[in-house]
Amino acid sequence: LESSHAWLGASTSSLADAPNLLKMKVPTWTQPQLKEAIQAIVTQKMRFTEASSCYGIPKGTLYDNILGKTNRMMVLEEAGLSYYEETAVLEFCCDISVSPYNRRTKKPLKDIMGFVEKLRRERDPDFAFTGLAGFRWWWAFCKKHSIVSLHYGSGSGNNNNNNNNNN
Repeated sequence: LESSHAWLGASTSSLADAPNLLKMKVPTWTQPQLKEAIQAIVTQKMRFTEASSCYGIPKGTLYDNILGKTNRMMVLEEAGLSYYEETAVLEFCCDISVSPYNRRTKKPLKDIMGFVEKLRRERDPDFAFTGLAGFRWWWAFCKKHSIVSLHYGSGSGNNNNNNNNNN
């Protein structure tokens, strides 16, 4: 019987330590701070790293709350852009016909979302990004196409010189 239940053979000292393993560290930030940090990121006022530092929230926590914990690239399929539509977005953002390897954009997310929604509405008149979907799509699109988004608003100092791939 003992061999079939590992916990029966455990020492009392290891069982005494078990409650300590279950204790979770209490966050040093509040829910309103988390919401404020998320808002700053998705409105491009701050980058992930900057918001993490400013609000004292781990970057992984911000990623998980904004992008989800798994399948972060699936949002590309959900948006359903064709190859030609993706190329049109790349042209809109990065002028790839002039500079094929230029993967930088200074366009604000709001303009990019408007462009993508207009493209998609040609096939689906009801298409719209809602909630965090637009930001999630843009994050995944940037990862897929190695785009560095240089547009960051009035969040802080010289954040236009930061590289988005580090965030």
